Parts: sequence; C-alpha cells; structure tokens
Amino acid sequence: MPDSLESISLESIIASIKDDGTIRSFDEAKVINGVILRVLSILGWDIFNINEVKPEHNVGNGRVDFALIISDRTKVFIEAKRPSENLEQHQQQLLEYSFKGGVKLAVLTNGLTWWFYLPLSEGSWEERRFYTVDILEQTSSDVAERLTEFLSKNNIDTEQAFESAEKVYRSQQRETVLREALPKTWKKLVDEPDDSLVDLIIENTERQCGFRPDVEDIVKFLQS
Repeated sequence: MPDSLESISLESIIASIKDDGTIRSFDEAKVINGVILRVLSILGWDIFNINEVKPEHNVGNGRVDFALIISDRTKVFIEAKRPSENLEQHQQQLLEYSFKGGVKLAVLTNGLTWWFYLPLSEGSWEERRFYTVDILEQTSSDVAERLTEFLSKNNIDTEQAFESAEKVYRSQQRETVLREALPKTWKKLVDEPDDSLVDLIIENTERQCGFRPDVEDIVKFLQS
C-alpha cells in the first residue's frame, strides 16, 4: 500500500516533481492536481474542504483559481497556469483581484515556478513580488523550507507567513535603494572629494610606493 500524504515529506514531493520529465507538458488541470493540491495538503490545508481551499473563487467580475480560507477569512489567492505559460502576462490580473479582495498574500504558479506577492504593498507589480521559488533550479530542501514558511496553514493562521514576507520585502526594498544610491554617492565623492577621502588615498598611496602624492594629484586622478 502506498504511503499516505501525511507520511510523505514536502521535500520528497518536491524531489519527485523535480524528477518528473513530463511535468513541462502538463495542462493547468494537471498542475493543480499533480502539484498545487499535493503541496497544499502537505502544508496542512484540507484540500477536500471547499470552505478552506476554495476553487474558482469569485472576485468582482472575475475569479481566481483558489482562495485559502481560515475561519471564514480569505487569506491567500493562488492562480495556476501551465508550465509553458509566461507568468508575467498574468500577474497584473492576479494582483488586481487580490487588491479588490483585500488579500495580503498572493501566489502565481505554473507548478515549477512559484511567484509570491504582497498585493497591498507599494510599488510596481514586479516590486510586490517578494520571492520566487523555482523547483528545478533550487534544492528540494530550500524549496520545501520556503513553501512552508510562506504557505503552510499554521504560518498563515498565526500571521507568521505575512511577517516573514514583509521582512523579505523590506530587505529587497533596502537593496534597491542602496543599489541606486551607491553610484550617486560615489560620483559625488569623485566630483567633490572631501578631505577624509583624499587623506585616506594619500596615506595608502604613500604606503604602497613610498611617494606621497599632492592633494591636486588625488583630485585630478579621481576626476579622470
């Protein structure tokens, strides 16, 4: 008799998906049944309870593939696509649905790639995507860890998933700001070098070659 889902680890399921050479040819229904629902079941969701894992959830004039619900409160939206589909073409619609529904966490997946969003955060659609899980590129243990962190029923129920998501999002925002600020800072230092930078270069140059350059030499070098 095959093992029950409860006795199978998420990591082993991810490994089996990774090794399945046919998954790239899956249609949406196979992605849902062969990947998404298997993962959700391991993560503690009752996939047979439509009041908890609700398919074809209506949002205004549209609908999203799944809504994850706890105590009658919609917590997560999940939209499924075929592995051959370009996910970027579908993220705007998912996030608009999520925004209308007041959902704090949304997932867009083709079974192999899982894009995690904070729909209510500021920024473009891409900036609201705070994490990507790639089953083929990342290790099974890393994939299992991240899916558990952001999507397990327990973490969603306790709000830990949202706290972790916000932490990752803020970290990415910080990296973006620094990435934009550092070149500007360096340009300003080069164009208008202050005394401390000039003195530092003078001292280190003297230690390297034995000759002490003049301030004018350093300024001319930086500006060149």
